[in-house]
Amino acid sequence: MARIFEYFVVCGIGPEIRTLDGNRGYHGTGIMYLPSLLDQYPPSNHTLYPPPPPQLPTCVLPAGSQFYSSGFNSRDSSSFPRSYPIVLTEGDGSKIYVTCIAFRDPVCEDIVEAYRLPANSFADKCICFVSRAPSFGVLRDALEEIFLLCFSASGSSKPLWDVIAYLVSNVPLPTPGKERVLFAIENSLLPLEVPPKDGFPHVDISFQPLVQCLDVDNLIKLFTAVLLERRVLIRSNK
Repeated sequence: MARIFEYFVVCGIGPEIRTLDGNRGYHGTGIMYLPSLLDQYPPSNHTLYPPPPPQLPTCVLPAGSQFYSSGFNSRDSSSFPRSYPIVLTEGDGSKIYVTCIAFRDPVCEDIVEAYRLPANSFADKCICFVSRAPSFGVLRDALEEIFLLCFSASGSSKPLWDVIAYLVSNVPLPTPGKERVLFAIENSLLPLEVPPKDGFPHVDISFQPLVQCLDVDNLIKLFTAVLLERRVLIRSNK
């Protein structure tokens, strides 16, 4: 049975610190470091799915991971968690859909000691759900619930990895156009449905922000390029 969640993945600073330029070791704050795959479910020794693509850490943290002297600060918008989707295309043309939440997290004590980092150091970390279905809305909602459980003062009624394992192992992908699946994360009930296959391709993401940024002429050019299956590059100065 196909499942909506293929992997839960954690990416960030690994035990071998290396800058984007390839220099080993810690070189201070303000420098971007290569992210690594830190953890995943199902574990790497399973045979249910192909492993996550090796470039996944770089794709979910494309600017790299940075060290900070502080974590979340309500007066500093750059420290706020960021939620975003990405789409990866494999060699055979198949798509991998990933929803991400990036945030500042305390650096592991072993890394702090090994590299003599300042006490109470933080670094960029990213948690992700990986799926073969473009259901961005439910992937985002589920990941946000997991993120809230991570930092909830009251915690979770079950160990967090048990909650994640249940989601990945048990939430099925609905039959397109025929049924709806409901699943719960703590006290939140989330619906999942897939439209019929005979309609337009299913993309569970709003194009309203993009349309609002374009004038009529550019919108027509974009629509024409999409219909003609041309490559589209969108550049923004904001």
